[in-house]
Amino acid sequence: MSNRRNTGCVVASIVGFIIAAILIFFGVLFIWASSDPEADPGWFTIGVVTVIVGVVIVAVGVVVLLVTRPKPPQEIIQKIDLTGDVGVAKLKCKSCGAELDKDSISLKEGAIYVTCPFCGSSYQMVEEPKW
Repeated sequence: MSNRRNTGCVVASIVGFIIAAILIFFGVLFIWASSDPEADPGWFTIGVVTVIVGVVIVAVGVVVLLVTRPKPPQEIIQKIDLTGDVGVAKLKCKSCGAELDKDSISLKEGAIYVTCPFCGSSYQMVEEPKW
């Protein structure tokens, strides 16, 4: 949902920038045209107001883009402090007794799952207490 909202804000800001550019362009033309002696005196006011509206639209677009920019992903580091003596043991399949390697172990929804490449059995690994 957040990504869709950011995309919508970016599109709205780009459309706003295009409209602002058009308003500023025509505002400058009105200001420039008001310097002609035969020009209507209200053209200068129309040009200034149009330029101000264009600049406000640009400012709002920039603020929207700055507020809705995606946040960088957070890196999570988990450190485990093991108590007592820790030794490395070979992992064997519960079903067939075959020796398993690191590719046989996967993490799904926070639980460790083992899939034996020899017999095809799959089960959740449960560590029993050592005491």
